[in-house]
Amino acid sequence: MTVQFPRTPSLLLVGALSLTAVLAGCERPTAVRADAGPASRGETDYAAVPSTDPVPRAENADGRRFADRAEAPAPLLDGRPLWTSSRRGSAEENARRAFARNGDSFGTSSLEAYVRKARTFIDAPPAGAQRLTRRNGDVLLYHPASNTFAVASREGAPRAFFHPDEGAAYWEAQKARETQRRTARAGSDRASEG
Repeated sequence: MTVQFPRTPSLLLVGALSLTAVLAGCERPTAVRADAGPASRGETDYAAVPSTDPVPRAENADGRRFADRAEAPAPLLDGRPLWTSSRRGSAEENARRAFARNGDSFGTSSLEAYVRKARTFIDAPPAGAQRLTRRNGDVLLYHPASNTFAVASREGAPRAFFHPDEGAAYWEAQKARETQRRTARAGSDRASEG
């Protein structure tokens, strides 16, 4: 007697789709090694509770919920937004993530100190810092002497602040990517005119 196992291509398809969904949810690769900072910090001023909600939602102090974390108002530090929000997380979550990855490399022991250091770099870049502005108004800054890279929104809120592992090569890649975007945009603008 031979035993036959039913072929279940649908099971393989479900597995492949699940893996694709998980991978699609990943944000772009980081320019900093994963082990570059501590796993977590004990801040009391900006305590964040990880969301277990399958559809991320943000909530303001009044209890109003936002379907997209990017819509949620950013907490303020000295009357200015703490950080920028994104599809991946609220401003507070993004600031915490950046601090966890990069706080030690800047010698900061608290989220507040890290954000202040990022703002100082953005507001008054050191001599020799290079600057690039994206079409959306984001400002990219790179200081070769300290190998410091930052991105700020058009409003001046930090979006990124770290020491890229690839150093100046990372900055060159950012400039090349922006040049490529502008060239592609100019080409599509000319095509729509003709």
